[in-house]
Formats: sequence, C-alpha cells, structure tokens
Amino acid sequence: MNIVLTPSVAQIGSSVELSGSLAQTCVGDAAVSAVDSFTQLTRKMLDGFDGFASSFDVSQAQVTPSPSEMFIPTNVVLKWYETCKDD
Repeated sequence: MNIVLTPSVAQIGSSVELSGSLAQTCVGDAAVSAVDSFTQLTRKMLDGFDGFASSFDVSQAQVTPSPSEMFIPTNVVLKWYETCKDD
C-alpha cells in the first residue's frame, strides 16, 4: 500500500483588540460572554506574570552586578500591573 504524503501549510494568527471593538464583532449574549472570558483570561495572565516576576524580588543590596544583564525594578512591574488591572 502506497501512501502519498503531501506537504501542508497552516497559519495561526492573533491580534490584540480593544474589548469594545471585540464586543461589536460578536452577536448578542455571545459578545458579553466572549468579552468576559477574555477579561478573565487577561486578568489571570496579569496575576500570573506579577507573581512570577515578584518571585525574583531581591533588595538592591542583594543584586550581583552583571554588566551583561538588564534589571527591571519590581515597582515598575507593579505600576504597569496596576495600570492594566484598572482598565
């Protein structure tokens, strides 16, 4: 038995949209459900990132100088997190 395999191409795309414009593209109750689900997912992702980034928290005295690495102060991540959470 000969099976001929033909190559296939698949594409996956994503975009970031305002929740208001997302609601306009959906129909009826599905719009509210989709926006609520997206909002919940986004909040969980923000919470997860905040927890992950905070797990590396050290005081300035504990930071080992490393010229090849960049450091982001935790208060900057927290400020960004709070800004996103309030939207």
